[in-house]
Amino acid sequence: MIVPIKTPESEVVEWVLVELQGKIEQLTPEQSIEIGMLLSNDPDGKSLQLTIGYHQLEGKKLTLKKPMAILGKVEASPCGPMECGEEMAAAESRNTAYEVVGVIRHQYLFKTRPRALISKPGAR
Repeated sequence: MIVPIKTPESEVVEWVLVELQGKIEQLTPEQSIEIGMLLSNDPDGKSLQLTIGYHQLEGKKLTLKKPMAILGKVEASPCGPMECGEEMAAAESRNTAYEVVGVIRHQYLFKTRPRALISKPGAR
């Protein structure tokens, strides 16, 4: 079976893959998706610091050997049940295509254990 992959008319959005050791858990579902602050120490962006709460991770920016595509599923039926009949519409509704949503060319790798940040001196 051949699955068609479409590219968008406009420019493809570039994403970044973030690799962490461990996992990040949400305490409540109402939390926003912001997890921390990402800072770069170098002008070229090779050395990175990610601060999550009272923990700081140090990492680096790597270029992937092969870029990865992020695909979105697009289901389209050329005709409805009234135009083609029920059996034909059911068979046509299984035609699936994928559209390129983004491309990943870089990876932020944080492979060391987090360093604990200490709050203000004198605070208990």
